[in-house]
Amino acid sequence: MRIILSSPLTDQGLYLEALHKFCPYADIRLWNDVKESDWQAEYALVWKPENQLFLHQKELKAIFNLGAGIDALEKLPDLPGDIPLYKLRDAGMGQWMLEYVMYGLVHFGRHFDHYRHHQQRQSWHPEYTHSLQQRRIGILGLGPLGAFVGQQLSQLGYSVIGWSRSEKEGLSFEQLNGYEHLDGFLSRCHFLVNLLPAKEETYHLLNEQRLMRLPRGAVVISVGRGSVLDEHALLVQLQTRHLRGALLDVFEHEPLSKEHPFWKQDNIVITPHMAAPTQHEEAVRQILGDILDIELGSGHNLI
Repeated sequence: MRIILSSPLTDQGLYLEALHKFCPYADIRLWNDVKESDWQAEYALVWKPENQLFLHQKELKAIFNLGAGIDALEKLPDLPGDIPLYKLRDAGMGQWMLEYVMYGLVHFGRHFDHYRHHQQRQSWHPEYTHSLQQRRIGILGLGPLGAFVGQQLSQLGYSVIGWSRSEKEGLSFEQLNGYEHLDGFLSRCHFLVNLLPAKEETYHLLNEQRLMRLPRGAVVISVGRGSVLDEHALLVQLQTRHLRGALLDVFEHEPLSKEHPFWKQDNIVITPHMAAPTQHEEAVRQILGDILDIELGSGHNLI
């Protein structure tokens, strides 16, 4: 088995270690080491690769994206359309995403941002709040991560509602489907968790009109793709205090520029796209399982 790996240097060693651990018999090479040679791979494991990789590698059986989002891959002009494309379905990221979302729920729902300001002023000032279980959490996007987060929160006793373009089977919480039900979904969300991918149809889906559909005092937690959210519209809704606050891990342009007004907005918490980092060993185990399915003629986990 011949595998080519193209990933950021920060992850490269960890992926190589996991591949050698679980697949010691494979011929595994780095893209930077083979781009000037004639060596050809059967499988490509990539994260934001160079377009040249797909011009060079002509014997690929499948491409595996080392993350949940495939928007960077889809923008490559020479990405082959006839080669199966796989993405990670969870690979250990679900628990990390759940913890991140729960932090946002507690941070704003229990007024910890207010208590931080009280501490700076040496003010002993208890804040009245409703139980988080009395407030509705909306999951926007019910792919593997969205479904996992919604299921776990529901099992913990929280009121959860989900939205996706099409119905998802096997969920224990209420879901609404289709764009005709999106406004109604938003109007019921005290907390809105964006877990949508970057697609043409999701670009600025959360615009001014739709953000205004959220109840006054709602909180936005954005962990899907930054392009889903109209950042200017969000800023206006936060400055006018229609929205209570926002926890943002993803942005339309990353890294976030130092001049961006989000940095100085007191009801925004910013994190640098770290909500659910890929778990390297889990990812490699999933990919090798998919490769085995392909070799046996039963591969099915396509995009």
